[in-house]
Amino acid sequence: MTETTETAERVRLSQWDAIVLESVRALGLTDEEILHRTADGTLPEPQDEAISSFEPLRVLQAEQPELFGQAVTAGYRIKYNTLGGINTWIRIVFGHTPEVERGEGIEGVSAELTPEERDRLASVLSIGWTIERQGTEDHSPGTASYRVVPVRS
Repeated sequence: MTETTETAERVRLSQWDAIVLESVRALGLTDEEILHRTADGTLPEPQDEAISSFEPLRVLQAEQPELFGQAVTAGYRIKYNTLGGINTWIRIVFGHTPEVERGEGIEGVSAELTPEERDRLASVLSIGWTIERQGTEDHSPGTASYRVVPVRS
């Protein structure tokens, strides 16, 4: 996938901060609510078993308020991805259960995604990862099977 200028200019978040932010977003809070409730410490309790606390967002907001605001309102790019982090991000953001393969030379994360979901995922992945379509047939209406893999030289 080709990187757009918009993606290149997004602020960068750690993978964990991105996952925690998406966990808050998954609760249905608007950008304004996320910004306000993070600043005043009134975020609800985490609902995902992978997230024990939203404290990383409070720390990020306190230490880098401009970066945090831009990440919430304009989007972000992840600094460095791992297989487990990509798996968790897809599960939290899209509600899908991806398949992770960790074997040497075949590592990747596979999931059924819509074109919009694929584009959103591509916009946040760190450098060094690419998304490949698997097969040609659609699996569910409007979806296809994709695999996130490390870029090979």
